[in-house]
Amino acid sequence: MNTALIGCGGNGGVVAVSLALNGKSPVCIDKNREIVDVIKRNGLKLHGRKGEHTVRMMAYTEYPKEAGSFDVIFLGVKSNVLEAVFEQAMKHLSEGGFIVTIQNGLEIFSIAKKNPHTKVVAGAVAYNAQHEEIGNIDVTTKGGISFGTLGSADEKDLSRLEELLPPLIPVHTCEDTAAVLWTKLLIVCSVTGLGGVSGLRVGELLNNRHARRLFYGMATEGSLLAEKLGIRLLKLPGGINPEKFGNLGKGYPLPVRCILLKLASIKFKDLKSGIQVDLERGNKTEIDYINGSIVREGERMGLDTPINRLVVEMVKEIEEERRSMSPKNLSEIYDRVQDVSIRETRDMEQ
Repeated sequence: MNTALIGCGGNGGVVAVSLALNGKSPVCIDKNREIVDVIKRNGLKLHGRKGEHTVRMMAYTEYPKEAGSFDVIFLGVKSNVLEAVFEQAMKHLSEGGFIVTIQNGLEIFSIAKKNPHTKVVAGAVAYNAQHEEIGNIDVTTKGGISFGTLGSADEKDLSRLEELLPPLIPVHTCEDTAAVLWTKLLIVCSVTGLGGVSGLRVGELLNNRHARRLFYGMATEGSLLAEKLGIRLLKLPGGINPEKFGNLGKGYPLPVRCILLKLASIKFKDLKSGIQVDLERGNKTEIDYINGSIVREGERMGLDTPINRLVVEMVKEIEEERRSMSPKNLSEIYDRVQDVSIRETRDMEQ
């Protein structure tokens, strides 16, 4: 089975190592020449919660002609380039081959709709992995990937993933792809968006009272939107159900939510959100494809999502160097939000 991986970042790098350990070493493709050179010279090194591994593999800045077509192409790129990379990947699929996506966000739904005859398996990643330095990936949390099918993909394609990724990456399948991707999106929105505006690591963020209240508010916005759209939220393996942290009837009691987030702050104390990392590096963030998705869908459905909207605005101001990352931004968002259900947590969470 010929496999390829496009985008050798943290999450994609773990996929590449998993494939290699199972004897299906992928052709790695990344536009960043430095990443390609390091992989060719030293291989990919993995350490942390998934063990210590070093694997060597082929790496290129574009599809090599001699590689032919691929049975499975994994896309580990950012959402803001996903459509272009997807269209290129289709040209290199073998007959019966399929594309696997592992982004945060909802772009794959519209892409798959435009290409109904292409087999697509969409994944929601539950582990966290980041490059400490190029070619050296630190895995800070365990977990697998939850997959659902789109386009003409079917259960046979899902079963092929179960041959390729475990045991390093446990595979979980779900018949409701929208439930999987929306659940992951709502989790990511709170942590990565608030981490971006504040500049706080996840441990510090979840110990910040204003951040926790905003977390509850964002879970509320997302849960209300999912309900309007008829989307069922669920608990992903190794994760949470975001509606349990909202200020609605389905949510946990506030003291329970507070305790759970404080426990999570210990588990993820050194973790940085993806948007925070991009802002620190001066890179363009995915904010339009994460919190921005919630804002756009809310507008389409006539539902205001003020916290997500303010997070998007602030991240863009930071990108444009009109604002700095700071915990003060959390207080500003909290003060500007006029949602009573969020303000009521002020006196309850002591």
